[in-house]
Amino acid sequence: MAHISGAELHAARMHRFVWRKTADLPFACEISITMTKLEFKGGWNEVKGKLKQKYAQLTDDDLTFTEGKDEELLGRLQQKLGKSKEDLRREIEDL
Repeated sequence: MAHISGAELHAARMHRFVWRKTADLPFACEISITMTKLEFKGGWNEVKGKLKQKYAQLTDDDLTFTEGKDEELLGRLQQKLGKSKEDLRREIEDL
């Protein structure tokens, strides 16, 4: 049985991984990630305030959050901050 680190366990809870062997290399795998809904501690207004403190260039429009529209929010933040959606997701969930 393979050892799973805490970070990998966190990732496994956040994503569903699908592993398939590729035809080219017997040990290479293709990973497909299905995103889950964005989860954060406290209310959105609290998270929004922390993000505005950390990134002064963010506006209320940038931080408009609608339930079920996680990818739209992450896309706006990605465009404004130049970070990957995964990095932003982790950062928001760790606030």
